[in-house]
Amino acid sequence: MRNNPPDNDPQTIWQNQITEKVNMSATQFMEKAEQLRARSRWMAIANDVTHAAAVVFIGFLYAQTTNTMSRAGLILLAAGVLYVAFQAHKRLWPQASAPDSPPYSGLVAYRYELQRSRDHARNIWPMVAPIIPGAILYALPVIVPLVRNILANPAILMNAVPLCVLFAIWLVIMFPRRKRKLRKIQSEIDMVNRLAGSTPH
Repeated sequence: MRNNPPDNDPQTIWQNQITEKVNMSATQFMEKAEQLRARSRWMAIANDVTHAAAVVFIGFLYAQTTNTMSRAGLILLAAGVLYVAFQAHKRLWPQASAPDSPPYSGLVAYRYELQRSRDHARNIWPMVAPIIPGAILYALPVIVPLVRNILANPAILMNAVPLCVLFAIWLVIMFPRRKRKLRKIQSEIDMVNRLAGSTPH
């Protein structure tokens, strides 16, 4: 009798609560995973539409541009946008499971979708880098005369102050929001890992 812990033992109560919570919420975790997949599909579609509109706009600029270097930059920019669109779609669109793979539990499915969301939110710069060379090449014929005019008349820079201020505000808002989003996703992943570790196998 002494070897059996009492019914009111705190450790026994805690272990029973964790096991019951995981068993009861398995369906809910699967539903959360499906919600994340649906959100990823809509984000993928929105990204596809946005990038398609960007390519159409680049084509319009190409038709209006006569400078050879700028045209080459637009072609390179369009290629970069298409590459980014392909990578973003592949990363966002939920992948179908292999026919011979075992079915995911609710916890595992939810954790997998959280990790996909975290990886997409974390890898921002690799999605921006492919469009930078084309943008620079397109703007280069304009940049050189602009720099000359600024050197001749520095007061021209005052016209760019409002744009610089807006850009600074955007950076101040974007980066903290992105960090908060990553912390929230990571805390969810940590919570799922703790629940998975406490679930009896």
